[in-house]
Amino acid sequence: VLGTFELEYVQDEKGGLDLRQTIAQGPKAIYRFIRQVGAELYYTGILSPDVIVSDSRLSSSIAALARGIPSILIINQLLIIIPISEKTREEYKIKAKSIAEKVILEFMANIWRRSKKILIPDFPPPYTISKKNLVLSEDLCDKMVFIGPLISKYPEELPGKNELRKQLGLPMDKTIVLVCPSGTRKEKRALSSAIVDIVRRINYEDIFFIISRGDVFAESEFHMGKNYIVYGWLKDKFMYLKAADIVVAHGGHTTIAEAMYYGKPMILIPTTGHTERLSNSESVCEMGIGEIIRQEELTVETFSNTLSKILKSDNYFISSRRIMKEIGNFRGHEEAAKIIEGLVR
Repeated sequence: VLGTFELEYVQDEKGGLDLRQTIAQGPKAIYRFIRQVGAELYYTGILSPDVIVSDSRLSSSIAALARGIPSILIINQLLIIIPISEKTREEYKIKAKSIAEKVILEFMANIWRRSKKILIPDFPPPYTISKKNLVLSEDLCDKMVFIGPLISKYPEELPGKNELRKQLGLPMDKTIVLVCPSGTRKEKRALSSAIVDIVRRINYEDIFFIISRGDVFAESEFHMGKNYIVYGWLKDKFMYLKAADIVVAHGGHTTIAEAMYYGKPMILIPTTGHTERLSNSESVCEMGIGEIIRQEELTVETFSNTLSKILKSDNYFISSRRIMKEIGNFRGHEEAAKIIEGLVR
């Protein structure tokens, strides 16, 4: 494993994107990006690979282009959407946003179109999670292959739902809601804390919550309430996922894909300003397998009403199980390996 330079965005106190502070880091971010490209040029020069696989990193694609090495791009967001606050809807800001998005897309597309293949770790239509982030020109579409999401464990690798509940010591006669936030440590802590606060204030008699902080450094954290358990980290999230009935998450691509593979309806709470998660969440709603609560609208009332809406309708569960059967054979890792090996030969 070779070290490199990372690019990060600034967050506010709730874990949302602080666009102003992120932009303010512009010169520093450009410097780090140049260092990132330099590091990858150095590594590729030493290792002389036959092919470069770029997992959404523009710097890797640039290094491949500079070295004349064939490259494969793995990415599920090709359309860059700059978030804008609901409070700042001035016309000039909207125009500036649109121009910036077009410039960024054109620049990135000019690099990406040099890739031999563009692997989309997503389901093909009509079950594409990131479809709103994949608006492309024809020359890119010709290179795109939907390989299926990349997840580490599939449902058939685990015991049945009831057996898992017994193994995990979970109630057999209650609806189980799994809360598994994703993103940065700050984002995960903000959402999990908000859900804990809501659950404590409502006496759910027939519902049991498993709430993960998603923090590997807080693995020892554990406490229980009348109708919930909080874990710092779930060692085998997939056991809990299969044992659960409903998933609550931020709307990250991987978490949504996992819930779809396991046939679980979702309540998605995208972080304020995180346009990719919002777009993913909207796709889930359009498929009829979940509902959205915007982070700024998350309250005891909105959460309780949304949960009740899903529980009172069989449609969410029926649609989730139907889609699970239709997508169950996709194996993204295997398909990606075949394509990469084919290019090397």
